[in-house]
Amino acid sequence: MSNNKQFVEIRWHGRGGQGVVTGATTLAQAVLEEGKHVQAFPEFGPERSGAPIKAYNRISDAPITIHSEPRSPDIVVVMDPTLLWVEDVAEGAKRDTVFVINSAQTPDILAAQVCSERGQTVFAVDASRIALEETGKNVPNTALLGALTRATDLVGPTNLLKHVRLELEKKVSPEHLDGNLRAVRRGWCEVREAEASAPRGAQHSLLAAKPGWKDIPIGAVVSQAGNARDYRTGAWRTMRPVLDSSKCNDCLLCWLFCPDSAVLVEHGRMVGFDLEHCKGCGVCAEVCPPKIKAITMVPEIREVEMHS
Repeated sequence: MSNNKQFVEIRWHGRGGQGVVTGATTLAQAVLEEGKHVQAFPEFGPERSGAPIKAYNRISDAPITIHSEPRSPDIVVVMDPTLLWVEDVAEGAKRDTVFVINSAQTPDILAAQVCSERGQTVFAVDASRIALEETGKNVPNTALLGALTRATDLVGPTNLLKHVRLELEKKVSPEHLDGNLRAVRRGWCEVREAEASAPRGAQHSLLAAKPGWKDIPIGAVVSQAGNARDYRTGAWRTMRPVLDSSKCNDCLLCWLFCPDSAVLVEHGRMVGFDLEHCKGCGVCAEVCPPKIKAITMVPEIREVEMHS
């Protein structure tokens, strides 16, 4: 994608805690230095870490007078591959929309999942793996920034690295900063490309269908008491608890402290987790006695790939 385009809209999909807003803000600062007009703003409510959120950029050669969310993005950035079956990340995509996706899958496989038009392009980079290797945390925003700028030529790599440093040096240790700068470079180098050869299957078109105003439930109203179980918040999870039953002594501290009542107990014994409601907060692993450590947290993406 050439940077000669005079007006570009970007939509970021991610989860709380993955640096979605920081990614959009850092890109905006880098673009601003190159003389463009730019916007960066998030869209989220009171959701906690792991909940799906969005952020947006607009980049223009002329002053920007629009302040609503972009409806037909030129670029879509997906920071968590589990969102591909939680949200319609291709909503409003145009014939030449570019997708930049954090995934270990090949871009050809991803193109078959998300592209609705021939000519749309998918770039893939295993940003979670890069982030874990370079920083020890599954915060893939810097690796995706490297991949995004390589794929779209929106800013130069030197300028991007400068603004990643400026954004993070006040927030993280020097070692963690260096890891993020390496992640930017690796994202730039390791991104892969594929062009859509055929539209997505018919089932995806159903996701794009918009309900009328009479079909949308009234917002900010709890119509029934005791309905928490109806909301499957396991989709918010970026880390998953894993039980080693051979180590567990059934102290049930995990059950006592779990904020989501997601620890399953039968006849006084801990038997597993309710993964449809576990948000992956890690409290269970934290309170598991250090000499036992029957519960560990692993990246959710690893579990997804094992079962895909």
